[in-house]
Amino acid sequence: MTYTMTFVVKLHRHFQRTVILLATFCMVSIVISAYYLYSGYKQENELSEMSSEVECVDLPVLPLNKLAQWKTVKSSDPTRTDPVVLVFVESQYSTLGQDIIMILESSRFQYHIEIASGKGDLPVLIDKNKGKYILVIYENIFKYVNMDSWNRGLLDKYCGEFGVGVIGFHKSSENTLQTSQLKGFPLHIHGNVGIKDCCINPHSPLLHVTKPSKFDKGPLPGNDWTVFHINHSAYQPVILAKVKAPENLFPPIIKGALHATVVHDLGIHDGIQRLLFGNNLNFWLHKLIFIDAVCFLSGNRLALSLDRYILVDIDDIFVGKEGTRMKANDVQINPKVLLHVHSPLLSSSKGEGQAELAPIQLPAFE
Repeated sequence: MTYTMTFVVKLHRHFQRTVILLATFCMVSIVISAYYLYSGYKQENELSEMSSEVECVDLPVLPLNKLAQWKTVKSSDPTRTDPVVLVFVESQYSTLGQDIIMILESSRFQYHIEIASGKGDLPVLIDKNKGKYILVIYENIFKYVNMDSWNRGLLDKYCGEFGVGVIGFHKSSENTLQTSQLKGFPLHIHGNVGIKDCCINPHSPLLHVTKPSKFDKGPLPGNDWTVFHINHSAYQPVILAKVKAPENLFPPIIKGALHATVVHDLGIHDGIQRLLFGNNLNFWLHKLIFIDAVCFLSGNRLALSLDRYILVDIDDIFVGKEGTRMKANDVQINPKVLLHVHSPLLSSSKGEGQAELAPIQLPAFE
């Protein structure tokens, strides 16, 4: 009887050990399987993200058939329009409107300001069979797309007949829907987003002062950007960037994909070329693209020269405050001699008590 009890106890203990070993083995197997499954998923996800990232240099060139149609779009005729820009602003003191005017004034371009009304009332566009304006700019693109049909028809007819382009700005606000379609355009817009890693489309035809470059790595200031999702081959991105948090959008977009912050409507659909900005002009690259757009859409009539001048003033350093005033011994090398070595275009203009160097004309950028 005692032998039987001892055997049962040993068998019970052996069974317990076996169960514990099996449970431990199962737990270890589950942990190892979960680790490898997670690692494989993470690697696959990283590979998919890497494959979804498109460099600006990889963007497709405009197809030949679309290129042929684009070349038939009527450009600005210098004999039929005056070199004046028509600017529609929200108010006389709006920030973006003042930025637009400041750039036009500094570039010495003529302009005419109108306060954009709700119905889209227009000034007189034609005088003695000649167009009064070479370009139309809207501080708020919604003032353009929401015009009543009569005024919109008049403006579109004028732009199509005289080869006048349109520039518009879309800036997100608290009341802006995060995802919507721009009325009258095959474009979906995502508003109130933050972006990063911007670059320039090297195939854009409007680049003049601006030069295409690699990614400008890092986030851009603000979370009120608008990016455009292009659904038509007649629209070409000019500046592209990645969305910081694409998972927060609805519908969600591919992480790491490039989205346009500036879009060029080539005018293939209705003969009117347009440029749409997804923010204001605070971003320095937007200012350059804006200057290039004015040049391109005006048929180079409103263009900045690529020549650059340097004015070197060498006398003021000797008349500073006592203690900071430079002396002759502080000057290690004669700048005039040094500049003569590098630029034969240097000339001097020296008057009584001064030693001025005339502007140096540098070769145009290539």
